[in-house]
Amino acid sequence: QLLAFGRIPDMSTTQRRLAYAAATVATTGAASTLAYREVDRQRRPLQGCSAVSLDAALPTLQASGVAVVGEVVDQHLLDRIKATAVYESMPTFYQRPSGGAMSRRRGPPAPQQPMDLWPTSAKGRYHRREESFNDEDLKVFEQLEQKIWPLVEAFFQEGNKAIDSQGGQDAKKRLKMDQIFRSELQVLNAVPGSFNQAWHKDNQSRGLTIIVPLVDFTTENGPTQVLPGSHLGGAMGGVWPLVTQSGGAAVVEAPVGAIAAYDSRTFHRGLGNQTSLGRPAVILCYDMKATPPPGCGPYENLANSYLAGALNLAATGWGLGATSIGK
Repeated sequence: QLLAFGRIPDMSTTQRRLAYAAATVATTGAASTLAYREVDRQRRPLQGCSAVSLDAALPTLQASGVAVVGEVVDQHLLDRIKATAVYESMPTFYQRPSGGAMSRRRGPPAPQQPMDLWPTSAKGRYHRREESFNDEDLKVFEQLEQKIWPLVEAFFQEGNKAIDSQGGQDAKKRLKMDQIFRSELQVLNAVPGSFNQAWHKDNQSRGLTIIVPLVDFTTENGPTQVLPGSHLGGAMGGVWPLVTQSGGAAVVEAPVGAIAAYDSRTFHRGLGNQTSLGRPAVILCYDMKATPPPGCGPYENLANSYLAGALNLAATGWGLGATSIGK
């Protein structure tokens, strides 16, 4: 009746205004929810962020916060990774957690089960960290690290130009490399039917995350989705125009042998796997010892998740729109 006749009987003017306002808020809220869900389902491929070499990746990382470099990891090393005990223990389908009564048992702790080594970040997204790797496996992954190290070194050298130039290039390099540490090494598998992760950053401060695909990354098999430009701008007001100009979230497609690298401050998430096969990968993260990840608490992580969703909504032309935000 409110919308059909434009007037509600037996109401004062104030009551009618409140009723109209409530109806407007409800309608706008419903439309925003539908728009958010539509945008959230989109899987637009990342464009313009490919590099022909590790050296060429640095300018792309600076500008967009993400870069894909082909032919970095040879087939022999890929085969060795797939022969590790870690890879062979990887879950290949979703397995329900064994909680409930067993988790409340009395007495000494139950023996650790294989699935305990593979916690999830979302349903069907299994992670195993280097703390549980054996020594032989670690040697293989350290060979992988050697392949990507030139990019790690160049990234941090470029980002730390305040070192006294009197020390010379060698002293400069030693000092900066001593300040860097590998904050994470893990094997991840997004199994068929896995769910989307929440949007997040790996670190509030500058760092580098490198993903090594062990199968081709496609838009359907649970790839990483990023918000290009979200690593820049600092405060929220500065990041809005940068992200909206990029056109919104984009999916990182990368073949086996390539790497995908992104600035740790970049908003990203792993998408659900819509195929019948798993999507395994190796993930390595590097940060400064002075600014270890994540650099924020759970409430700020939650705020980041909502902010990334709002940025994506605006960047795709829904809601406020990119033009008005950029002004």
